[in-house]
Amino acid sequence: MKKRSIIISIILVLLLGLISVSYGAETVPDGIYWIEDGTPYDKFVNNVHGYSLNVDDGMTVDMSYSNICAVLENQHKRIEIYKQPLEQGINRSSYINYSNKFLNNTLDHRKEYESTVTINGHSVYILQWSRDKLSRVQNDKNYYADMEITVGNYVYSIFVKADEPLWQSGGYMYLANSFTAFTPTQSAYTRKAKPTNFEDKGWNNETKIAYNQYFGSDSELKWGIFEPNAPDSFSDLDRIESEIEYEFPIILNYTSFENKIMHPWLKGRLDNAYAHNKILELTLQTPDETWGEGNMIYDVLNGEYDGFLTNYAETVSEFDHPVLFRLCNEMNGDWCPYSSYHTSKDTLLFKEFYRYIYSIFEKAGADNVIWIWNPNGVSFPNFKWNDALMYYPGDEYVDIIGLTAYNTGTYYKDEKWTEFKDLYDSMYWGYLTLFDKPMMITEFSSSSVGGDKNQWVINMFDHIQYYENIKVAVWWDGCDWDSNGNVARPYFIDEFPQLIETFKKYLNVKSDFWDIYA
Repeated sequence: MKKRSIIISIILVLLLGLISVSYGAETVPDGIYWIEDGTPYDKFVNNVHGYSLNVDDGMTVDMSYSNICAVLENQHKRIEIYKQPLEQGINRSSYINYSNKFLNNTLDHRKEYESTVTINGHSVYILQWSRDKLSRVQNDKNYYADMEITVGNYVYSIFVKADEPLWQSGGYMYLANSFTAFTPTQSAYTRKAKPTNFEDKGWNNETKIAYNQYFGSDSELKWGIFEPNAPDSFSDLDRIESEIEYEFPIILNYTSFENKIMHPWLKGRLDNAYAHNKILELTLQTPDETWGEGNMIYDVLNGEYDGFLTNYAETVSEFDHPVLFRLCNEMNGDWCPYSSYHTSKDTLLFKEFYRYIYSIFEKAGADNVIWIWNPNGVSFPNFKWNDALMYYPGDEYVDIIGLTAYNTGTYYKDEKWTEFKDLYDSMYWGYLTLFDKPMMITEFSSSSVGGDKNQWVINMFDHIQYYENIKVAVWWDGCDWDSNGNVARPYFIDEFPQLIETFKKYLNVKSDFWDIYA
């Protein structure tokens, strides 16, 4: 009887077209979706988010992050489907308008069609646009359409991109015309990232030793610092280290795309950091975007910065000592020009950008680079299509998971004082379920406006002990300025004598301090 039941179950699975999609060594559980063959379209049913619709025949399905979206793709077309709740001040109009502000960049984006229609009793907003093809993206899909279907307190976003004009690739209205919502029947599945394999990375021996020293499973928490003048000059950092009687082994430094040839100060910074026994957390970012001047992500993926990137990677490779490399951090924040908020809501473009630069480092033989992927703690906008996981480039491209969240204080309206544990608890414990990789707080700090900064730091030291997988924490020693040139957020590590004494006390305790006071 049991054997017969198994056979019947197998037959039902085959009849329904129930499929499990493989992602690395993991398999998406049966039942969270299914595809039914049909003519001229297949029927896709998402049991996690509760909807069905017709899709192109023979598309592959990726439900790796089924709590965020479903991705269907074939050679010519990619479809991403999100279920966005309308809550916490988000209404349909604000969601649509804010999501589409990238169209302000008319140099890179061409709006082709916009309309709101009623389909099967639901309001459907339709937007169609395009951009130029990018020479460094294989089979670039540069023709877009987005349909926002409002059903109750949700907007279902159907995001489509194709490698040819959409009318040539079968259009897209069949997606909305066949869309039906129902009550979800399955829990979400989210894949967990795999750890870095030394042999796969091909690191040199010094880099392997550094990785084990700072990020090995038995490594104790180490501290780093951003001091604005270091490593160009160490005078201020030397003074700080003398005052708190602690030498930071890791320092954070920012670099940008200075030109199309080379970074003028990169070699000197690497050498100077090494001469002072520091490992550099080297960050590379594209400069701020100015509307009307285009977005550099497109330029990079068109090969315009190949010379700069090749020289940059070769300089790092020739340095030959360990480097922590962080590429375009906080990409899920709308203040970053490399966020998909600025590039067609297309998070795949960031992944293409990341992987392309990674390949340039590989060609340069940079076997001394430990790669950090570092989203912001909270996505801005906090929409499903902008979720941090949508920017994750893949396990083989990421060695360390970076965490970033600040207590910004209360200088600006609507800001609130936030304790360290309130910033990091949900992020840390959530990341533990998503990534089997070591973590570091790549930059963090507390303002002194709106609360007791010294007590905040004490609470931070007392609480960070519980985050065993965070191996490095980097204090950001600087400030943010308001539009009038006043200090809005003082993040200084030496802001007042009591604060210096607190850092001096906690940074110099022995490792068994935590066991005594836990």
